[in-house]
Amino acid sequence: MARDRKLPCDFWTWEAVIDCAAMTRLLFLGLWNFADSFGVLPLRPRTIRLQVFPGDPLDDTAVRAMIDELVTRGLVRIYGVDEAEYLEVVDWRQIQRVGKRARRRYPGDPSRPDPVPEPVQAAVPAAAPEPPPSAVSTVVATWRQVIGRSLRRMLPNGPPGDTEQWIDHWIGEGYDLASDVLPAISLACRPSPDLGAPLGLAAAAAFAEANRARRLAAAPPGT
Repeated sequence: MARDRKLPCDFWTWEAVIDCAAMTRLLFLGLWNFADSFGVLPLRPRTIRLQVFPGDPLDDTAVRAMIDELVTRGLVRIYGVDEAEYLEVVDWRQIQRVGKRARRRYPGDPSRPDPVPEPVQAAVPAAAPEPPPSAVSTVVATWRQVIGRSLRRMLPNGPPGDTEQWIDHWIGEGYDLASDVLPAISLACRPSPDLGAPLGLAAAAAFAEANRARRLAAAPPGT
């Protein structure tokens, strides 16, 4: 069953989305409507074609090619359970809210255990103190301190309410603070004549993913 979904206003400036063909962007949005509450749906190109493009002259092969493009851009991932393949929208919890009572319609990726749903956090005031290192790991404390200082310098209201969730995501996915994340935040959250108002952390996440991809591609084999 199709569902109404929230469309972030900065979706159109995500670097990974910009790099996709126009029809692939439309397919990506269509997947949101037909995914379950956890951003998952079966990988069935024919079904997806009939759901998203019922009146367009596309075949199943073209739809599968667009899905592969989304995988290449890091916007969706493919996994298998019991000889069936599924699509999962990457960073679904940063795009849509997953309620505490949400139930899966399709099996999750067995290699990625479900995180515990977290309550929506209020915006963090600019003057909020940094959490003491004794309360969190040294790595997390360092990321919060550096990113919080950067956001307070660029945003008049200080760090957005989802800052800590993005920090946890970046650390968990192995991003580099100096090479991947800070340049992305500087690009997405600093007002500029080219970009206008700050784009926000969702756009910064897309820029950070592109930075990480370039860094990993340039790394010597075996590192």
